[in-house]
Amino acid sequence: MKKIFLFCYITAALLSLAGCEETGNDFTGTNYIYLETKDGKTTLFETDSEPLTVEVMLTKALEEDLQITFELAGPEGVVELSGNPLTIKAGEKTASFSVVSLNANVLESSATYRIGISSLLPEGVQLKEPLQFVVSPMTSEALTDEQKAILDAYKTASGVDLAKYIGAVNVSVEYVGFDNENEVPLDPVTFTGKTLITLSESSTSELPVLKMLSNPMGIQDKMYATLRAMTVENSDWCDAEYYPDNTGLMNAINWNAESQEVFSMSLDGIKVNSDKTIEFLGAGADQYGDEIVIVPFEYDFTAFEREKKAVADGTFVKQEEYAFDCTANPAYHVNNTTIEYDYCEYGEEGNYVEASASVSDESMIFTFCVYMCNNDYDYTRIVATYTPNN
Repeated sequence: MKKIFLFCYITAALLSLAGCEETGNDFTGTNYIYLETKDGKTTLFETDSEPLTVEVMLTKALEEDLQITFELAGPEGVVELSGNPLTIKAGEKTASFSVVSLNANVLESSATYRIGISSLLPEGVQLKEPLQFVVSPMTSEALTDEQKAILDAYKTASGVDLAKYIGAVNVSVEYVGFDNENEVPLDPVTFTGKTLITLSESSTSELPVLKMLSNPMGIQDKMYATLRAMTVENSDWCDAEYYPDNTGLMNAINWNAESQEVFSMSLDGIKVNSDKTIEFLGAGADQYGDEIVIVPFEYDFTAFEREKKAVADGTFVKQEEYAFDCTANPAYHVNNTTIEYDYCEYGEEGNYVEASASVSDESMIFTFCVYMCNNDYDYTRIVATYTPNN
């Protein structure tokens, strides 16, 4: 039997693009400028060599060239804008510029940046909303002599140099969502990134254990995008008339689609066996608090930290007993269904795959599913392939 969770229908994920649809020559409304990152990417790492591409879209093409100067707000000396000022040619509606990391490695923690417009705009043209993104550090402490000895012991036992998977490691992700209307998997989407990996404190000379300190499995941006789509970007969830507790929470902690938040993930307990297989599943909880088997990601989210403080000091109190989804807790909204077996029951026509992982000198590959909640009929299937450092 399929399990349909509350509020798993995304009604607002596409609303931000509503103004970018085709408009006729008689269009007289506000000509909005929309800013979006390519592929929905919201995190840039200091060590990234590839820029963050920002796509700029007008509601309606203009009869004259439009030059726009963008401004960047956030810690200085970390990133810069490339292709700024930008010109959208007459008769066209789109253009793009980039955010480039300076590879300065000066951040000690993730920082939120905001892109706005500093230039004057023609009458009737305005920015819909600023663009937010996060820049995260991608450095870890040097390995101790004890940790080096653990890696040497594993190389002797398995023949694999696990040290090549320590540090900022490149990852390529194959991401397969689900078409709810036709009840079939969507075409695979592939994207790349980096994960910061180190040895966990639970490692022993017999069993090295990896910990992914940031962007585990390369899906941090996807998880955050889903969380936003389920909450502050969901017009149903934000409906004050029907769900007053949700808007009450948003007001109490100043959490909304425009608030500057930092979202990050980590994953510990990745056991690398001497036969080159990897164990990485663990215990989690579903929306009802029942224990399930999942990839046990840990989340840090600034809005949820404010929520916990507001609940503790009485600033926010839920009025309705049934308002279970009134929370900014990422674990409630994403990755909340067991993957120990195929709970969604689509069989060969679905996305479910038994979790597995292995390592070699050529690659470290993880295959697994997560229930992303916007795919409220079936899982999302993920294959994360790590390429060793030289």
